Amino acid sequence: MKKILLGMAMAIMATTFCACSSADDNQVTVPVVPVVADGFTWKENAETTIHTAVTATFSTQYKTLIAKDASDATLFEINLSGTVPATYPIGTGNYLTYTTTPYFTASSGNVIVTANAAGKVSGSFQVTGNAAGITAISGTFKNITVVP
Repeated sequence: MKKILLGMAMAIMATTFCACSSADDNQVTVPVVPVVADGFTWKENAETTIHTAVTATFSTQYKTLIAKDASDATLFEINLSGTVPATYPIGTGNYLTYTTTPYFTASSGNVIVTANAAGKVSGSFQVTGNAAGITAISGTFKNITVVP
């Protein structure tokens, strides 16, 4: 009888250890999406450093977004052909200038306005060009104040 019980116990243990896998094939992967803070931010080339403008405004009259530094000097000027949420390709009435020395003027890429409502504009940009070693700039603008 002891041999039968011992055999059954060993069979149960063997089945338990062999039937389970340590890998969880049903695991759900949830992507981590960084939260973009209000304001105007950008990265140069493939850097991980995120730069931030102190102030930014969007003029509906001139269809222009201006981002400035602490001394109130213009860092970015983005001129668009419209003000509504849309993708604005660089070079077709849409321009992006980064006031580095020398100026970086985008030659290709897009400015994407994702929202323009309740006196705030939001979106992103990803452009290429060439000035003083900068060949690409990407960034975001979120809840930027809209002025007439």
